[in-house]
Amino acid sequence: MKDQFYAFALLAILFCSAALVSCSAAEEPEVVAPPVEPARAMPGDMVLIPAGEFAMGTDQTFSDRPALEGPEHTVDLPAYHVDVFEVTHGQWMKFTTESEYSPEGNWRQFYSIGKEDFPVTNVTWEDAKAYCEWAGGRLPTEQEWEKAARGSKGLRYPWGDVWDATRSNCSEMGYRNTVEVGQIDTDKSDYGLYDVMGNAQEWTSDKLAPYPESPVRRNKAFRQGYMAIRGGSYAMKGRTMGLYSRTGYKSDAQYGIGFRCAKDAEQEAPEEPEEEEAGEGSETQQ
Repeated sequence: MKDQFYAFALLAILFCSAALVSCSAAEEPEVVAPPVEPARAMPGDMVLIPAGEFAMGTDQTFSDRPALEGPEHTVDLPAYHVDVFEVTHGQWMKFTTESEYSPEGNWRQFYSIGKEDFPVTNVTWEDAKAYCEWAGGRLPTEQEWEKAARGSKGLRYPWGDVWDATRSNCSEMGYRNTVEVGQIDTDKSDYGLYDVMGNAQEWTSDKLAPYPESPVRRNKAFRQGYMAIRGGSYAMKGRTMGLYSRTGYKSDAQYGIGFRCAKDAEQEAPEEPEEEEAGEGSETQQ
C-alpha cells in the first residue's frame, strides 16, 4: 500500500509540474523588437527637393528698407538635391587638405579644436564655389535655396509664420556665435534642411537682381554686382526677417558667411528601343 501511495504521489507531482510549465509557457509575453530609429543625417548628406512650383518672395512691405523681396511670384523648378547641413569645418579642412585650392577667406578665425561640426564661415564666394565643385556639386540658386528653406507650405520661418526667439540661432537666442550644425532642431525646414533661419548666412550662385515686375528694380543695390546671400545668422535679428529675405555682398566678402551645396537630380536615362532581329521578309540595304 505504501508503495502504491508513493507512486501515486510521484505521478501527481509530475502532472502538476508539467501543467505549471505549460501554463508558464502559454502566459509568457511576446517579445516585441524596439522600433528602429532612422539614422541621423551627417554633414555632407543631401535631401531631394521635388520638382514643382512654389511661391517665391513676399508682398509684405517694410518701413525701414526697400522691399527687395517683392513681389511674390510663382517659380517652377525641376527636382534637385541640397545639403541637409551647412558645410562644416571638418568638411572644409578635408577639402583644403586634399585639394590644391588656396582659400581667400580667413576661415580659421571661427575655428578651434572641437568645432569640426560647426559651420565653416569667413569664406568668400569663390571659396564656396570651389568647395562645391570639389564635392561634386554647386552652389544653390536663390530660387533653390528659398524653396528648400521655406518648405512645402511656403512658411516665413521654418516652424510657421509667428516669430519665436527660442527656435533658431539668431541674435535673440543670445549665443553670440555659431553652434554645431543641427544642434537647434526646431530650425528645420519640412524638407529636412537645418539652420536655414540662423547660425550662418549662406552664399548662393546668383547675383542680386530684381524680381520680375519689382517696384524697386532701380534700387542701387541691384547695380553693385553683389552676390545674393540667404538665411540669417547668430548676429542678426530674426524677428525682422523671413526665409524670403535677401542680402547682397561683394564676392570677396567673408565675415560670418558660410554655405551649403546643391546638385541636379539625376535624370533617368530613356530606355533605348530594342532592335528587331532580321527575319524572313526583312529588307537589307545593299
